[in-house]
Amino acid sequence: MRIRDWINRFPCWSMAPPERTLLRIVAAPGAENKIEFSVSELRPAAVRLVEEQNLPDTSRVILLLLPHSAELFLLHLGLTMTGRIPAVLPWPTLRVDREKYQRNLIHQLSNLPADHLITLPRVAQNLAPALAYPVSRCSIAASDHFEKGFSAQFDAPPAAPRQGPPAERLSEDVLFLQFSGGTTGAQKCVAVTESMMSAQLQRLGHALRSDPRDGVVSWLPLYHDMGLVACLWFPLWAGTPSTHFAASDWLLRPELLFQLQAEHCGTLCWLPNFAFSYLAARRELFHGRYRLDHVRAWISCSEPVRHRSMHEFCSAYADWGVRPESMQASYAMAETVFAVTHTPLNRRPATLPKVGVIGASSGTDVPAFEIIDDVYVSSGQPLPDVRVEVIAPDGAIRPERAAGEICISSPSLFRGYWGWRGFLSAGFRQDGWYCTGDYGFLADGELYVIGRLKDIIIVGGQNIFPEDAEAIANCAPGIYPGRVVAFGVDEIELGTQSMAVIAEMQGDFDVAAARGIERDIRELISAALTVAPRYVSVVPERWIVKSTAGKISRSDTRARFISEILSKTVST
Repeated sequence: MRIRDWINRFPCWSMAPPERTLLRIVAAPGAENKIEFSVSELRPAAVRLVEEQNLPDTSRVILLLLPHSAELFLLHLGLTMTGRIPAVLPWPTLRVDREKYQRNLIHQLSNLPADHLITLPRVAQNLAPALAYPVSRCSIAASDHFEKGFSAQFDAPPAAPRQGPPAERLSEDVLFLQFSGGTTGAQKCVAVTESMMSAQLQRLGHALRSDPRDGVVSWLPLYHDMGLVACLWFPLWAGTPSTHFAASDWLLRPELLFQLQAEHCGTLCWLPNFAFSYLAARRELFHGRYRLDHVRAWISCSEPVRHRSMHEFCSAYADWGVRPESMQASYAMAETVFAVTHTPLNRRPATLPKVGVIGASSGTDVPAFEIIDDVYVSSGQPLPDVRVEVIAPDGAIRPERAAGEICISSPSLFRGYWGWRGFLSAGFRQDGWYCTGDYGFLADGELYVIGRLKDIIIVGGQNIFPEDAEAIANCAPGIYPGRVVAFGVDEIELGTQSMAVIAEMQGDFDVAAARGIERDIRELISAALTVAPRYVSVVPERWIVKSTAGKISRSDTRARFISEILSKTVST
């Protein structure tokens, strides 16, 4: 079993005080207990837990199917430290669509060339007969609780896994596997090597001006690159403590983020854009008061950055010490390990009026700016040695302030998605640049991300970005905050698309109230974008499909809408 020299050369092991807390896990469910590991304790504890699994020497690729727990963190770190290749699989929650979760997990268990699975005892007992590789049991606190939750979300046996070795084995320098977001299908596997990871951490440290006095507090799960790389590996590499609690606990008690930030002097906090709006809306419900002026960067990542979300969050918590210049943004993806760009520290992210961008959404010149943002927000400058281009459909490079597909060249760029057929290099140009499928533009050396290229709704030749329609619909009274999705529906006879908007009603569902909210949404969008949605449906909570990474899946929600709502409308 090879010990990874790269990890063992991290400065924290020799330069940080041995007694300093390096990793802190707030136990789930309920976040009642904290488990801490000091600099001197972390490596031995992680390696010891791996040794207790008695893994065969031939087992390199190890799947981890565990809920948020100290054991999950230790196993991921310990397996990586000892030369194996862990892959953290999503653990189900009630907020993730059950059918989508089952499809994704079956795909990963059956189609990923793995050698071993580590999971909870009863889950191991149920899955082992259907898998071609060994399954080990790992007990954690509250195992019974989590096993019952898993059974409620997964009751389909995985298909028979493929037999034999993959077309291309992973090289010795692969550290771990991580997965794409999965909003457009099953999560795809990215193999992160030592060189990719080293380049990412060094450049991210440069962008953040890494300081030993920093600290990270996070509820982001390890199966997401933001939780895994930014919130676990980056502070470990930088020698700063990180505190982790479960996403499910944050959803039940969002105030817990601020409580832990204040208690443990967190200075860096990564969040998806929706979380800023959600926290701003919840302020008046919080019981405590927390000092947050020590947080030097609240970093919006994982979704297109919305000016309204940042402004509302900053305004809501200004009296707690949140400063406008602490609001930051980053563009990141698993395919580049994590960050591609980052905004300059100690200043607000730059903005650009939408009317000044070629290819911006229609309707942005109407006086509806109190409903939707009238500006795009920068995701920052490319990290050192990272290059970004924006191209037109014919491959020509777009000028500044002209939108197109974002393409990337980076020292941390992946080779392709790994699986039974080896590395599949879909999305790469002949010159090695990666075409992301994201739509945006460059201005003054900074990248502005608008959304996914395939999500653009084209109505009568006009481009409508679903994020704009969703932001407008979120303003309608009675909508569950952040639970709105817009997408295009092909109209074959008309030769164009129509816009559909699905929104979840907050609280108990009432048909008459839902119809009223639908009218409000239709009127708001029509006034703001000058294009009326053809379909507006208000549905009960948890109807919209989310990916296993917790993001709204437009493609799956669209499929459900066509199957369950549109088909009935057409038939009647």
